[in-house]
Amino acid sequence: MAALTLAGCGGTTGGDESASDGNPVSGGSIVYATDREPTCLDPHNFGDMPQTYVARQYLDSLVSERPDGSVVPWLAESWEVSPDGLTYTFKIKQGVKFHDGTPLDAEAVKANFEHILDPATESATDAGYLRPYYESSRAVDASTFELKLKTPYSALLPVLSQAFFGIQSPEAMARGLEENCQSPVGTGPFIVKTWNRGQSVELDRNPDYNSAPADAKHQGPAYLDHISWKFIEDGSVRAAAVQGRDADIIFNPPPQQVAALKADPNLATQEFTHTGLPNGIALNTSRAPFDDTKVRQAFIHGSNAEAAVTSAYLGVYEWEHGPISSTTPHYKDLRSFYAYDKDKAGKLLDEAGWTQRDADGYRTKDGKRLTAELVYSADTGDTPPADVTLFQNIQSAEKEIGFDVVLKPLPQDQYFAAFSDKNAYDGLTGAYWNSPTPAVLSIVFSSDSLKAAPGNNMSWVENPKIDELVRAAAATTDTAEQERLYGQTQDIIAEEAYQLGLYPVLTRLVAKKKLKDVWIEPSEGEPVLHDAWLAP
Repeated sequence: MAALTLAGCGGTTGGDESASDGNPVSGGSIVYATDREPTCLDPHNFGDMPQTYVARQYLDSLVSERPDGSVVPWLAESWEVSPDGLTYTFKIKQGVKFHDGTPLDAEAVKANFEHILDPATESATDAGYLRPYYESSRAVDASTFELKLKTPYSALLPVLSQAFFGIQSPEAMARGLEENCQSPVGTGPFIVKTWNRGQSVELDRNPDYNSAPADAKHQGPAYLDHISWKFIEDGSVRAAAVQGRDADIIFNPPPQQVAALKADPNLATQEFTHTGLPNGIALNTSRAPFDDTKVRQAFIHGSNAEAAVTSAYLGVYEWEHGPISSTTPHYKDLRSFYAYDKDKAGKLLDEAGWTQRDADGYRTKDGKRLTAELVYSADTGDTPPADVTLFQNIQSAEKEIGFDVVLKPLPQDQYFAAFSDKNAYDGLTGAYWNSPTPAVLSIVFSSDSLKAAPGNNMSWVENPKIDELVRAAAATTDTAEQERLYGQTQDIIAEEAYQLGLYPVLTRLVAKKKLKDVWIEPSEGEPVLHDAWLAP
């Protein structure tokens, strides 16, 4: 058996202004205000960021990722990997209990993997990560869990560090999805007390907590007695809340208020730039007009995306053009494929046969206008006002090359349903995928992903060369070889113009300075409140 060495997978974070400047004290309650409410508190179901942020507070994972990309023990005290990379053997920490009193053992871990892969769980994120590789799992004994893969998967350990793979009580999961969504049961530092839909999730301290990860700032129970995890969709209201008395810490204030919040002497700001696929627009290659490579290339060169992002977000976000963010391991700068070039865009459309114009100045071919419908969520938690401005900026730029872009808001449920319906859109906004590893390229752009979890490959790409490259990259632990393979994958994605990148996904936390030792873990940019405490 051999230990596995992995490429670094961390994002970037700003300085931790909440760092301790005294001895931690126990007690007190805080209000954490965020923008989006989860659809389900069980992150195995579906798998969206609001779930993983709150789940980090009550679920523990098998391993924890460090900023340098290495992984350290958590619920798994140690692990070994077979020489062929197909068998992972985890030693499970003993003496740990779930919040319902069920003991943590290898059978409980096995039940979690079965739950994730059960179609009834309706997992998208976890299934996308796991299903193409998973062969079987078993409890060798009470403290030994064995996971077998069909093919080597070098990204497995950082993938398992995410709260999406948080370990839950098998007794609680057996209640069924509806009840488990309402009140999942983990081993973590906080316990789900109540979920007041539309308002908050109330979390109580777990007084028996004894399973913190090796990289925690302290072992043992949390210092805080209670967290009220509130949903305040309006960013300006969140900002006012942390400046006043209604919140102790907030997630992602609106761009126009970032500078003022950073300048406030009573507040501290932390920022983390996520690794993975940056926020962008997925171009649906399965239907016109984006089934034509030249049209996709023209759309990207005509979008003036960099200026659109800068204008809409007031310089708070920098343009992220490629299929993985610049903080992701093995990132390759391919800016020229995405740069604004109005003349080039026009020539590409000419070559694609869109040479005529109608009375409104839009291009036509065979009497049909060149039109693309971009859908977005009408929920302002999913699509903040600055995003709508950004899309309107792109719409205006595309009009200059004769491309008619129609912006279509959808109710949230229809928007989420669109991800798995290739006939629901021409372009899908909000197309991002936070991930601790460049293996996200397989999830988002491989045909394997179309089979494993429809909706993850948002551009509906079927490219045998990409499939070949990402499979080979997943199978090797040689970082130089990974860089070569993932670099070639990025080349193809850029050349084929599958996605218009816009801006990086950030976790930006603004907290009162009296709230100490809040930190952001690197696998998903999840806030960690186990170590947080209130200064007297």
